[in-house]
Amino acid sequence: MNNTALIYGTIAIDTLITPAGRANSVLGGSGIYAALAARLLTDDMDLVGVVGSDFPQEYNLAMEARGVSMRHVAQEEGETFAWTGQYETDMNNRTTVRTVEGVQEHWQMQLSPEQRQCAIAVATNVTPPLQFRMLEQCEAARFKMADFMKSWIIREREYTHKLLQCVDVALMNDEEAREFAGTDDSIEAGYRLLEAGPRYAIVKHGSAGSTLFHKTDGGSVRLFRCPAWPLIRPADPTGAGDSYMGALAGYLTHCIGKGEPTWEDMKSGMAVATVVAAATCEKFGTVSLFSLKRSDLAQRLAEFKEMTTWS
Repeated sequence: MNNTALIYGTIAIDTLITPAGRANSVLGGSGIYAALAARLLTDDMDLVGVVGSDFPQEYNLAMEARGVSMRHVAQEEGETFAWTGQYETDMNNRTTVRTVEGVQEHWQMQLSPEQRQCAIAVATNVTPPLQFRMLEQCEAARFKMADFMKSWIIREREYTHKLLQCVDVALMNDEEAREFAGTDDSIEAGYRLLEAGPRYAIVKHGSAGSTLFHKTDGGSVRLFRCPAWPLIRPADPTGAGDSYMGALAGYLTHCIGKGEPTWEDMKSGMAVATVVAAATCEKFGTVSLFSLKRSDLAQRLAEFKEMTTWS
């Protein structure tokens, strides 16, 4: 057993269209955003995924230069997963213009014995069957995390339930949580998420922050509400949720050595995740995550603490 966070997600070529502009054929994918965010908090992380034969070598080199090893990323003959998304003026709303599943669609993940010994297993936004395949191979993990997407909650209902029963923390945004729970109330949805299996649920409210729900050993539920970092004119929200998850996992690698993360660990991790997710939105694609340094993050966290505490 080690203290590593193993991150699985898509590695993609994205085209991003927002009211602030457009970026064509840039590095993206849930695994990329999560890994770049996690590396701001820890060196104990690893990325697993698959790319096609068309994946630019320059992206491999860029990730390695930022401290994210690509040694466990498989390369298969064919196209790399690709996504084109267009955001409305209210950037909480977006439309998927085009998706190319590529080699991601048929890749059969087989984790190495070393990877199976990870302490934290992180299944970012891929389909629930692929997330479940990853998590069931991480039998030694002390903490398992999964993110969700509304379309997959609708199409893969059975797998969504299986996934919720095997994770310690489930992350959904407002729309996803309400869809799963069959309610128009996000707080009620958080309670219903806990009833489905996980000990923790995080419901993300976009510019309104996020809420942590925890099912205690005594059966009661407690809540923590973390405000959002105030953003002026965000450029691109792509990957913010993935960055949130990766940063949380990276922070928890420092807590997992003494046992399962505590309530206070989760609250602190949410604050860190909030700051990193906001930074992601400041520029297109992964540009902010590539340029953000650990010292920059420390400064932002100090500012966030000043914004959110009083005596």
